[in-house]
Parts: sequence; structure tokens; C-alpha cells
Amino acid sequence: MVKKIYLIRHGHIDTGVEKKYVGKTDIPLDELGKEQAKSLQDYFNSIPIDAIFTSSLCRCIETTNIICQSKDLIPYSIKEFEEIDMGLWENIPISSIKATNLKAYEQRGKNLEHFTPPQGESFGALSQRVMKVLDSIITSKNGTIIIVAHAGVNRVIIRHFLNIPFQNIFMIKQPYASVYKLEYKSKKLWICDKI
Repeated sequence: MVKKIYLIRHGHIDTGVEKKYVGKTDIPLDELGKEQAKSLQDYFNSIPIDAIFTSSLCRCIETTNIICQSKDLIPYSIKEFEEIDMGLWENIPISSIKATNLKAYEQRGKNLEHFTPPQGESFGALSQRVMKVLDSIITSKNGTIIIVAHAGVNRVIIRHFLNIPFQNIFMIKQPYASVYKLEYKSKKLWICDKI
């Protein structure tokens, strides 16, 4: 059984000046993101890792490949660890969504677990697809693993293990290249520390 998980958000990406929902848009790391990934490689250089898993989006794969340069491990690419699907809101500035569909934007804020953007998915659906795969990994692998994923994915994982209400998931900070350590203690009790 997996006893320790290092949960990493991918390195920095260039999404432009205006804040937008990136979701499943496949954006590569920018130069800052590559530097951050190199810092992660340096950090994990002396930490024994048994397996590495990554979202199949390129920003996570690039981050993972840089980390793996100091490890004798081939990462597993997991489609279910891709970021939340924002549907028709994907890659649209948040200011535009507020201007054209304020009621839906406000509904999302009030009901994060169940609200679904047009042709997208809710945080509840994201949690179900992520946790189904993660539960399988935890029971089928041993030791210490790394997961390189996205802000939304990492938030639903931490939320699940710490039993945080969906309405509070944005209180879980997820800056680029951030690392959380989840450790199994006993009777399905996990503790979480930000590194």
C-alpha cells in the first residue's frame, strides 16, 4: 500500500495577462515553469520515490520529465489526472464570463460540487474520476509516490483526505510548482503538510 504521496502542481504556464479558466487546454511550461521544475528535481534528488504519476497534459508531463532526470523511474501518464473540464468556459477570460453569464458564474461559486459549466464538468465529477484512479493506485502500489497534476485535481485529492467541504476547496492554496505531502497514519487517516 502507498504510505506517502507527494502531490505537486505543474510549473508555471503563460496564460496571458487576463485571468481565465485554462482547464484541459494543453499549454506547455514557460521558462519560469521549467526553472521551477528544475528546482523540484533538485528537491527530490535525495528523496526515495517508488513511482511517479502524471496528468497526460503537456505542462505536467514536462514537469514530471524534468523531475525524473534524477530518478531511475518511468512515469505513468494518467488521463484521469487531467484538469477539470471547463467546457465552453475553457480558455475564456473570467471577466468575459462574468459580463455575459453572471448568474451562472455566481451559481458556480455557490455550488462548487455540483455546478457544471456548459459542456464541462463539476468539481464533484472531477473528484469521482480522480479518486477512483487514486484509490486503485494506493492499493496496488507500495511506498512513496509522486503525483504531478493540476490545481483542481490536487484540491479534490486534499479535500477528500482531509474531509474538507467542497465549498472550501479554494482555501487550499495551489501556486505553481507547489508540493503537499500526504502521509498515511492508521485506519485510513491521512495527514497533509505543505512543503
